[in-house]
Amino acid sequence: MAFWKRDWLHTALSWLVVSLLGAVEGIYGRTNYLGDWISYLNVSRAISSHDWKCIFDPMWNAGYPALVFLARSFAPPTAVGEWYAITALNWIIFLATYASLRYLLRQAEEFHGQAVTRELSRPVVTWAVCFLFLGYELGFDRVSRVAPDLLVSMLFILGSAQILRVIGHPSAKSAALLGLILGLGCWVKSVFTVYTALFLLVLVLALWTGRVSLRTLGTSTTVFLALFIPYVSAISLSYGQFTLGTSGELNYAFHVNHLPHWTNWRGSSPQFGSPLHPTMQLLGDLPVFSFPEPFASTYPPYNNLSYWYRGFDHSFSIRNQIAAVGRTSYFMTRIVRHHPILWAFLIILLGIGLKREWRILALRLVRVYWPPLLLSGSATVTYLLVHVEDRYLGGILLVLSLLPLTVLLDPTLSSRRSFLAFVVALYLLCGLLELEHNCGATLQAALHRRDFHRDPQWKLAAALASDGFRPGDTVALVGSGEPHFLCSWAYLARIRLVAEFGSLPWRIEPWDRTPFDHSQAEAADNDSGIAFWNLPPEQRERVIRAFQGTGARAVISLAQPGFAATGWTPVADTGAWIYSFDPQLTAFLQTVHQAA
Repeated sequence: MAFWKRDWLHTALSWLVVSLLGAVEGIYGRTNYLGDWISYLNVSRAISSHDWKCIFDPMWNAGYPALVFLARSFAPPTAVGEWYAITALNWIIFLATYASLRYLLRQAEEFHGQAVTRELSRPVVTWAVCFLFLGYELGFDRVSRVAPDLLVSMLFILGSAQILRVIGHPSAKSAALLGLILGLGCWVKSVFTVYTALFLLVLVLALWTGRVSLRTLGTSTTVFLALFIPYVSAISLSYGQFTLGTSGELNYAFHVNHLPHWTNWRGSSPQFGSPLHPTMQLLGDLPVFSFPEPFASTYPPYNNLSYWYRGFDHSFSIRNQIAAVGRTSYFMTRIVRHHPILWAFLIILLGIGLKREWRILALRLVRVYWPPLLLSGSATVTYLLVHVEDRYLGGILLVLSLLPLTVLLDPTLSSRRSFLAFVVALYLLCGLLELEHNCGATLQAALHRRDFHRDPQWKLAAALASDGFRPGDTVALVGSGEPHFLCSWAYLARIRLVAEFGSLPWRIEPWDRTPFDHSQAEAADNDSGIAFWNLPPEQRERVIRAFQGTGARAVISLAQPGFAATGWTPVADTGAWIYSFDPQLTAFLQTVHQAA
């Protein structure tokens, strides 16, 4: 029995559980690529082709795509090879995040100021932390997500640990490492610019209280700037003017001021001005748009948002800001409701508040562990001001949820056994509930071996390749009920979309509407595929000829016509239909179109 009580054994077993569940979720948690994911993958492809303008896109940071490029170099040069390379990369980031969390626990023990204890290494605490980690990083973040969110969580957790190290045991080496973490974070995602301001604010406050020296602050800042300035210079050159990144300003305009967003905005309101280079509307009375230049990405209207929205007018309205906070607060309640791991944290806070001894110790420890508390709280508020999704909050809330465990580090805690049982039981139970609630479908897919091979998007990509489509071919799109930026099939087949029917911009998307505004229908809500096939035959012919003038090789409709449509043929058993153009006539019409 003594063997099973050894801390190292439980630590090793926790690593095994984390590794296995992370691998399962990474392999079976997704079957295609979403819109943001395709945008980051286009940046990764730009690295392969040395397209520096697309590499340093001010909307989609280059850090994560660079890692994808590196991982892809070790895999076969196929869509399947890339798929598994990304899965392996994300799994490694997932394990690095767990390592960062354990590093944070060690730094928390050392930061406490007492003799270094072993309280947070006890087997029961190890398993509570393990399931706390799994709950957040598989329930909020995902190994399967092809985006930098998990990497951002890892860097935030690692930065939180390092700032405890810098304040508790200041040295030039620890300060430089903190600056390195912050600088790398800004290469990964623009929100880390805000995080960096919060980290440096914590160092300034620590300087004011005498915990760190001006030299320590200067070292962290200098190392950070050594990485940050080259990145800002690169994206500014790519954009054509100085910018710290356009993700923040565009998301603020979209979600707070309700700038019509995502695709084909052409300046519908004087409030927002007009874009400098909107997509081209080919027919004045129908939503037919083209965008063949200047990008070679999969779906330029979404993959190159910064270019199409350049020129919109920024504004600030206190009324809009208050409404945005109300909206994000509503969605925060939904996040709490859908994530059992958060229930555990809130119940623990309630229990601490009700028991006098626990409450006194917790308040004392808030004064000790104010750096991570301030960082996590401020980062959460940052999202509540603009837009909040659970994938943004995994690392932030994980750091917050560790704070109750620090009560165990206080030697004056008399009810240690009952507090430990209370916290550990809740984190273990709710961690399991989180996995069942938000990863249950993935586990079912793993049991039945349902992976990406059965996905319709992969089948469509394979069918197009069998029909003779080659990488770089251009097509026009008639979509279905989903947004056109969900075009995994086009990315997999390496096809470029250069024109489309529909895909009007939203003011508020259906999934972003609250019960108070859900009844407000918009033109973008209409199914463009149904609208196209309901057009009179002569109108459909006009649309097709307009598409041909863009140089597209064919028109692909993801919606079925429902009747015998002349010139259209089904694409295998994918549900898609295709209208192919005569290459010589297409070239002639494209020349006429460009001359006009």
